[in-house]
Amino acid sequence: MVPHGRIPESEDYFLTEEQIRTFHEDGCVTLHNVLTEEEVTSIEEVFGKFLNREIHVPGKDFCDMSKPFGIPFEEWSIINCMLPTRYHPPFQNNIFERITSKIVRQLHPHIEMTKDYDQLLNKRPGKKDAVFAWHQDMGYWPSAKVLGVEETATCTFSLAIDDSSEENGCLRYIPGSQKEKQLRQHAPLTNSRDEGHALKLEIDEGKGDVIKLAPCNRGSITVHDEWVIHGSSGNSSHRQRRTYVLAYRPKSVVEAERRLGFDHSHNTEVNWDTFDAPDG
Repeated sequence: MVPHGRIPESEDYFLTEEQIRTFHEDGCVTLHNVLTEEEVTSIEEVFGKFLNREIHVPGKDFCDMSKPFGIPFEEWSIINCMLPTRYHPPFQNNIFERITSKIVRQLHPHIEMTKDYDQLLNKRPGKKDAVFAWHQDMGYWPSAKVLGVEETATCTFSLAIDDSSEENGCLRYIPGSQKEKQLRQHAPLTNSRDEGHALKLEIDEGKGDVIKLAPCNRGSITVHDEWVIHGSSGNSSHRQRRTYVLAYRPKSVVEAERRLGFDHSHNTEVNWDTFDAPDG
């Protein structure tokens, strides 16, 4: 029998053919029990230092993803920390990075995939407005045309530090919405991208958009691609919802982004409002 799942006493996690198929068919898949409790705890310790601002993150890279910039920290609903391994180099090459670097090769065996960016998120308890609006990740990034590439394949891994459910705002997505590889019209969540970073799009269940939830237990991971429409509702529970995000893209894409000055930092002067160019 071919092994699958986390292999004891190793850093290997083998996918089943069904998991690989689901990722490519639906645009999202859940992988269970990827990290052990001990491994999640080691990440949680560093995560906490970012949340309590013991580790400094400058400017807009520490913000609330649901509100305009400049809101007092005490009023934040979604704490967003961009590029944690940049601001805390000892966090680089942690167990989450090491395991996902092996999983991504199973999802895209014929593409040289490399880490593009990372991100820490926390939906605070009782924050019903801690909503990630519906969007496609390509709405935030330079298009293939701008980059001068053909392949934009992406695997965004989201590690559950806390159990996520509908109550505390787990991931939700539109299965199969990635297949056309077309960017739907996005708009800024606030008045402009200078006022707030987040984007939004409208879904239409009357035209075939079917919403699926992706609850995820502590230590498990969801993986989604760059085109699938996704978001999440607010946190109506008394629990946090902390998530560690790590995205891989083709090496050619990452190199092209950096040449253009795009590095996923909210502090970077380059602002790619690709929702104004829906041809992708």
